[in-house]
Amino acid sequence: MKVLLLGVVLVQLVLLLFSPVLKTRPVFQWYYTQVFYPVFVDVDRLRWKFWAVPVLYASVYGYCAVLFLQDVEPVVRTRLTALERWVVVPAALAAPLVSGALAMAVKPRTSRGAWSAPRYDELIFHAGLECRTCRLPKYARSRHCAICGQCTLLADHHCVWVNNCIGQDNYQYFYGFLAANVIVTSYGSIRLAWVRRAGGDERSLLVLCALLGCFAVILTVFAYFQVALVRDGMTTGEETKWLVVHDMLRQGKLVVDGSGRYFYRLDREDDAGAFEFYSTNMYDSRVYPVQNYRTVRDPAEITNIYDRGGFWANLRERVGYGV
Repeated sequence: MKVLLLGVVLVQLVLLLFSPVLKTRPVFQWYYTQVFYPVFVDVDRLRWKFWAVPVLYASVYGYCAVLFLQDVEPVVRTRLTALERWVVVPAALAAPLVSGALAMAVKPRTSRGAWSAPRYDELIFHAGLECRTCRLPKYARSRHCAICGQCTLLADHHCVWVNNCIGQDNYQYFYGFLAANVIVTSYGSIRLAWVRRAGGDERSLLVLCALLGCFAVILTVFAYFQVALVRDGMTTGEETKWLVVHDMLRQGKLVVDGSGRYFYRLDREDDAGAFEFYSTNMYDSRVYPVQNYRTVRDPAEITNIYDRGGFWANLRERVGYGV
């Protein structure tokens, strides 16, 4: 039975990995059109699939909670303080559920609502653009989400764990959900490890301690990246844009003209030593006649106008207390 199950899993992995490459071949073609494309590519079909990850999270949380309440809590009860038994543990069990429900329920602000949009920096965000799907102005720091079917303002990413876009008006709930999970898993793993050190050797105690420890490490790493983005005044989507800009800078292909407008300088294929200049706007494919320009050599020459000057200032802006 185990061999059969392993064989089925291996077949699924092979089909999953190779069907996009071999999608014109028999078997692979069927798997691609009937399974891979509707599940992993087409956002309009099988909409229930977007709730698979939240259900997975709820299942793992439920398993850990039941394991603690049924098997672990009776073992460690006498080693917990009254404050832990009556305040810390109930709060730890409730915090991920409450914060997760809020992060899932509160929707971000979209381009359809009235909003005072940030100004365009004409480097990673450009004026005069329209979302090709929404047919609405493409505001600075906004991003279209194909899953939600909207342009989210101050967009960071679509969080699969709560099946919701993270952006203007719901950052605080997402950060609360992330912080709650980091704190609960870290506290739980450390506290249970301390109990085991004092003589607790029950199997359920070891299992829960190991699970919480693994989750704590993963969540802490993810939280660190989120903190770094806030510190630098960037969102997840903007980080990708800045990586492109800095890559062009390192190659000596980022230039700025006398008016302060940035361009990418690319070698012409038909004329050695000649250049073509393109806007940093990825939607603009026109060639520009740039004459007086200088090459940007140092990242310090580029200013991120969306950085308010530090972690706390950027955080206040995102959670709704900035100016």
